[in-house]
Amino acid sequence: MCDHQAQGQPVISVDTKQKELVGDFKNPGREWRPQGEPERVKVHDFIVPAQGKAIPYGVYDLSRDEGWVSVGIDHDTASFAVNAIRSWWKRMGRSAYGGATHLLSTADAGGSNGAKTRLCACGNWSCNALPIARA
Repeated sequence: MCDHQAQGQPVISVDTKQKELVGDFKNPGREWRPQGEPERVKVHDFIVPAQGKAIPYGVYDLSRDEGWVSVGIDHDTASFAVNAIRSWWKRMGRSAYGGATHLLSTADAGGSNGAKTRLCACGNWSCNALPIARA
């Protein structure tokens, strides 16, 4: 990892975070409102199929101490992970690492980062990351 950083190559860490229901659900956080004017919310957190869940997928640039978060509403898939990295590259990575020839990515082994996730015929989701640099 340090070798990549020393050569000016991008080093990122990727991960998906907790899925959140989309809609007017009770939130344990605080929001101050005028007395007697509570915000109406659903008290049970049953999914509303038409609204789905928000799935945040983060890309953290270890060298620049910057992050990018893509939010999807469909599924936590390898394809979504690749698209999140591609979005980071187009919006942040390319301008910071325009001459990059390599991308080192670290990830845990759960969800869309899992070793058993299949995205293409070779059985490895990371082969779809190659076009990112060309994006």
